[in-house]
Amino acid sequence: MTNGSQPEPALDAPFGDWLRWALARHGYDPDERGVQRRFADASGLPVATVSRLLRNVSQPDVGTSYTLGVTFGVPVLPILVRAGHLPAEVLRTEPHPIERPSPTTEEQALTVLGVTDEEDRAAIRAMITALTSKKTRREGTS
Repeated sequence: MTNGSQPEPALDAPFGDWLRWALARHGYDPDERGVQRRFADASGLPVATVSRLLRNVSQPDVGTSYTLGVTFGVPVLPILVRAGHLPAEVLRTEPHPIERPSPTTEEQALTVLGVTDEEDRAAIRAMITALTSKKTRREGTS
């Protein structure tokens, strides 16, 4: 049985090579009788699909790539690259940070909600204060 200590195959290696490596790394012996059935049962993939992938007869579709990522607990993006669905460049680019708007103040929120009466605004502010202090007390950081 292989122990999974082999280096991960290159991104352009046949998909079956990577799958054999991933199976071994997760305690499956790809050469053991019945391992395809056991892995198919564990992953929810059809045995025929696992067999075709191991023999490099086919590449996984997007759904199968996702299932493999979830089953092995690895990121799906490199699997999609290995399967030919995405170019390798996507792994070299930094994700763009999501631009988040600045937080809304209580006053801005009250205005957007259409609360114009000063007594109503004061009541809502008091409720916010009571709720946030209750949460702080619950977390033990009073």
